[in-house]
Amino acid sequence: MGWVVPEVLAGLRTAESVYFDTISQMVLDRWSRGRVVLLGDAAWCVTLFAGYGSSLAVGGADLLGTALDNNPGDLRAALTAWEARLRPEVDKKQKLGRRVKGVYAPANPFVLWLSQLPLRLASLPAVRRYMARRYIKG
Repeated sequence: MGWVVPEVLAGLRTAESVYFDTISQMVLDRWSRGRVVLLGDAAWCVTLFAGYGSSLAVGGADLLGTALDNNPGDLRAALTAWEARLRPEVDKKQKLGRRVKGVYAPANPFVLWLSQLPLRLASLPAVRRYMARRYIKG
């Protein structure tokens, strides 16, 4: 991201407030140990690049409840069944996040320019007229 650092630093001089965050992905070989279980972003954060965080958290919790219900008295079996059922979907979403990250965090100015190109084109009068005729009825 070195290409954008000078612009960011210049902007910091005049900014009234600054917000920093990290974008990360949790990749663990297992989501439980003994009676401790990680759920949602703590276990498999797929990143905002892929989305699905809330869906996987709610779905994962529901599957955990089902696994516990289906394996009464056998926590290890329940957790093994839960993870076996959920992990393929989590792996798929994590791979999606890694694959599309360049769209949201461009690696260089050219990729940034390409990602903004559709909006730039849509602002041209001829394109706006075409889109209005094509998609806006009445």
